[in-house]
Amino acid sequence: MNARQVARGGMVTGLSVALLYVATFLSIASWAACMLVGFIPALFFLVGEYRLGTLVYAATALLSLFVLPDKSIAILYTGFFGLYTVLKFWTGRLKHRSTRLVSKLIFANLWVMIVMKLISLGFIPELPALSPVVVCGVLIGGNLIFVYYDLCVSRIFAGMRGLARRFHNL
Repeated sequence: MNARQVARGGMVTGLSVALLYVATFLSIASWAACMLVGFIPALFFLVGEYRLGTLVYAATALLSLFVLPDKSIAILYTGFFGLYTVLKFWTGRLKHRSTRLVSKLIFANLWVMIVMKLISLGFIPELPALSPVVVCGVLIGGNLIFVYYDLCVSRIFAGMRGLARRFHNL
């Protein structure tokens, strides 16, 4: 890694944390802003800089956990949107398409199980206790939503290739 790459990664990390900070003050659009910030490490992955993209994600995640006043946005970025971008590109290097899909579905199901456990423990008091039928429905619905999200993100990343190349050539 040369100095130019490190500087570019530092600037992007600072921009990501600043955007996440702004997202904490948006009531309705905070999740959408967090999702968009999760796309930022893809600028490095799309040009083959896997280490730098991973470092940008890790630095943004750590700084957001320390700096942001609303920790839920930081946790959402750290645990899902940013982590999914890293996972998508690292699993994209696997040979078999089925292995890539299974690893991403394991990630999605792990998140659904964590959310359901938080609901059952009472951390989300607005939601009632879950019956086995509801748990099964949530798992199926969560998987369908995740597959749709994965397809949409794949199209978005394909459209970001030109932007990533221009950003890389700066």
